[in-house]
Amino acid sequence: MIRHAVIAATLPLALAACGAKSEGDNAATASAANNSSGNYLAQINQLNEKERNGVLFRAISDAGRACQGVTRSAAGPVLQGNPSWIATCDDGTPWVVSINDKGIATVNAVQGAAPKAG
Repeated sequence: MIRHAVIAATLPLALAACGAKSEGDNAATASAANNSSGNYLAQINQLNEKERNGVLFRAISDAGRACQGVTRSAAGPVLQGNPSWIATCDDGTPWVVSINDKGIATVNAVQGAAPKAG
């Protein structure tokens, strides 16, 4: 029952539809709308890997990156004070997704891994 509540609570992040590519680098940002709680990090930390993969896929997709689905994810480094995850797409392309507590996700290519065209 709690899992369903967590999924419902993270749904606004997963359904975020706002993304913009950065001009000068390989980063993209996506933000979530319609979540009044603002407690994204706590919600994401309660998800299992499959649920988290769905949230990370949506962030990657909303940022305009080529990805048809996230097959695995793991905790990554802290970036500018925010936690991150390494999300691997079904084509093997890894992305670093950092999310702050306001629901703004930053998506970067993993250093040394060229994003695949698609």
